[in-house]
Amino acid sequence: MADPTINLALYAQTDVGMVRSGNEDNFLILDLSSGRSWTANEEEPQDLLTYTQGYYGTLLAVSDGMGGALAGEVASRIAVETVRDRMLQLQAHEVYGRMPFSERLRLAVEEANSIIHTDGQTNQAHRGLGATFTAVATHGNHVYFAQVGDSRAHLIRQGRIYRVTKDQSLVQQLIDAGQITEEEAETHSYRNVILQALGAHNNVNVEVNAVPLCQLDTLVICSDGLSGKMHADEIARIVNEASDFKSACQSLINLANERGGEDNITVVVAQFSGSALPLPDSNSLTPKSLARSPDTPTEITWVTGARTDPLDHSSGSSQSSPAPPSPDGEVRKTEPLPLPPKQATPFTAPLQRSSSGKLRTNDLSDRVEPITAVFAPEDFEEDPRVTAPQKQAPATDAFDSRFTKPISALSPQASADVARETNRSPLNHSNGAQPGKKSSKANLAIFIGLVLLGITGLVLSATTYFKQQSEEKTAKEETQKIESSQKESRLKTLGETIEKIDKAIQAVDNPSLKEKSDNLKERLKTQKEQLIQAALIPDDQPQTIKERCDEIDKKLKEIEDELKTLQGLLPVRTTSREPIKV
Repeated sequence: MADPTINLALYAQTDVGMVRSGNEDNFLILDLSSGRSWTANEEEPQDLLTYTQGYYGTLLAVSDGMGGALAGEVASRIAVETVRDRMLQLQAHEVYGRMPFSERLRLAVEEANSIIHTDGQTNQAHRGLGATFTAVATHGNHVYFAQVGDSRAHLIRQGRIYRVTKDQSLVQQLIDAGQITEEEAETHSYRNVILQALGAHNNVNVEVNAVPLCQLDTLVICSDGLSGKMHADEIARIVNEASDFKSACQSLINLANERGGEDNITVVVAQFSGSALPLPDSNSLTPKSLARSPDTPTEITWVTGARTDPLDHSSGSSQSSPAPPSPDGEVRKTEPLPLPPKQATPFTAPLQRSSSGKLRTNDLSDRVEPITAVFAPEDFEEDPRVTAPQKQAPATDAFDSRFTKPISALSPQASADVARETNRSPLNHSNGAQPGKKSSKANLAIFIGLVLLGITGLVLSATTYFKQQSEEKTAKEETQKIESSQKESRLKTLGETIEKIDKAIQAVDNPSLKEKSDNLKERLKTQKEQLIQAALIPDDQPQTIKERCDEIDKKLKEIEDELKTLQGLLPVRTTSREPIKV
């Protein structure tokens, strides 16, 4: 009898969008059994688009970086690469390899947070960097979700879509508390404020959940550049109607761009099938929340295994060590694994329909701005729009009494002297002084006070003006630095692509193909000249630079596809992911 198997068909794609000049998103596809991986910075690997899952499982993730300039791109790259490396290292470790799979996933994400936070604290160029991180990992016939921030993971089962993760955002917290409705959240002033991100603080709370994996389950993971532009039922419709996952990803990205494309857009779609997966037994989905185990160490210590031993062998609290690959190097087939612990009640339910009949998904479809800040809930405790009931404003004087009192620029003693002089009776003279003289002294004191007050006001106004000018100049210089850095990064990437294609053309040594290879050389030479012209465009014209670079990139892809055909290699085409329908 054949071993039970789980087969995957997947695709991932990221797009810069219609407004931004750089892409701060990233994704991760990782076969934990073979160590093969794919991130947004790497070429598409054909052997990871369809394969049979091994014993150690699969990890899929999306990360949305933030921090401005190149910091957001750095944060998301560190996130996916750290989680990739740590998951492979942890499962191979003598001690950590015996930890529950969900805790290894949690520990890997926590490690990414620590590294990003340290980089942001020590590298001045990366101040304020951070990243959301949403991971979906399959181990045996169970799927685990790890969430930090507001990128989202959906599961399509029997044609119906469920949002498994919950945004760690301020508006989601307000919705849960019943202080605002989902409709109000779409236009709320805090709709882009998330409560957690990798790197924002020294510690992070990774929300981990689990559900059983069923036959033909389809996972959709995306950044808010996608989820902020469409509802979940639209995502399900596009995926269900697509002929393959590559075209599904492209259709989703195209729709988000048609609706504005103000943010970077990243999506990962994967479907699971095989004899190891049962058929769905209901039309509901109830994820189980997995609390952090007290045995999970707070820090990875490779030499000793952990700061404190995470496994209590005497109590039998650990799971048995997963079996390694066979001696001949062949990856083992999927084997039954223990069910995840049932430690909490479900927090999500199938999507509900509104009174109009439309599926409500908590999507903020009108969002046009990217994430702008990460705050803790206590940062908003004094905001009357957040707390309920609203605090009463302190009692104040009536308008007339507050705004008609005279303002004095004199010292308290001088003011007292003026008061004595002005309140003294005309008959109460001293040293024979005339009332007119006393009045003149008082008037002089008031005049001096007004002059001093005027001078003070002029000084403050001038100070404010020059400060604003200085801040505007600094902001302008910072913007120019960012635009220059983004331009250099894009030109460098295109230059490297041209160099790679040129080497590949030179390697074509078939005389019968000389005419075609010469044609490719001429076209590549033209793109080199276009790249030089793009480098001469002033930095203050970022949109022109972006359009020129996009055109060059498009032409290079066409040349590269024709070169592959010339070499006897087919260019990347759509990948079948049948079966797709129930």
